[in-house]
Amino acid sequence: RFAADQVNLEDLPLPEIEDRPEKVAVVGSGPAGLTAAYYLRRKGYQVTLFEALPALGGMLRVGIPDYRLPPHVLDSEINNILRLGIESRTGQRLGRDFTLADLDREGFKAVFLAMGAHRSMKANIPGEDVFEGVLDAVDFLREVNVGNPKKPGEKVIVIGGGNVAIDTARVAKRLGCQEVTIVYRRSREEMPAYPEEIQGALDEGVKIHYLTAPIRVMGDDGKVSGFECIKTELGAPDATGRRRPVPIEGSEFVIECDAIIPAIGQ
Repeated sequence: RFAADQVNLEDLPLPEIEDRPEKVAVVGSGPAGLTAAYYLRRKGYQVTLFEALPALGGMLRVGIPDYRLPPHVLDSEINNILRLGIESRTGQRLGRDFTLADLDREGFKAVFLAMGAHRSMKANIPGEDVFEGVLDAVDFLREVNVGNPKKPGEKVIVIGGGNVAIDTARVAKRLGCQEVTIVYRRSREEMPAYPEEIQGALDEGVKIHYLTAPIRVMGDDGKVSGFECIKTELGAPDATGRRRPVPIEGSEFVIECDAIIPAIGQ
């Protein structure tokens, strides 16, 4: 980031590339696909990027809010890669618009699969699939980034402590939601999100319930009306090396809400 901020990428000289005849297909244009395409092209291969979305970038384009990664910055980075002589085809989803057999018939000698992880993990708590108002964090961020910003509710709860959870909470707040609360089962010190992002969320009015674990989604007339939680305390380290959250018996409480967005991984 620092290096890229100091130069105009368009002013950089093109590297010398000794062309090879072999064609390589790269399926997916997120960080992995763009990186693979760049280095394959530097080695001389004829590279084509296939992207299901209307624009290149993958999660960089539709998963990270514009205030963190402005589109013009992303466009500049991607164009710097494409100018090496890489072809791109957008709106092309593997299994829907083309198959591996199609790529073989086109003469591609190798295929690099870089589709990413665009499906959120579920919280696996009662009521999650019952009431209207439980949203998918990745879908929520994607819709906002492609130009369909829709306020999820007035009182929104985000489950999780990573950067996706923080992004989701800050975007919801910026869409005008009255109350946005993050529920995280460990302490602030254990949150994997960047410290500056956590502080930014707090500065914008996002509330964070630390040492709090979800129990169930509550609803009324088919819609989300509340979120039952339980307080936790940190026990012995688990397989990740972080201290395991242990529920505190009798500490259950309910947070009133009309939307819940799990952001606990993909």
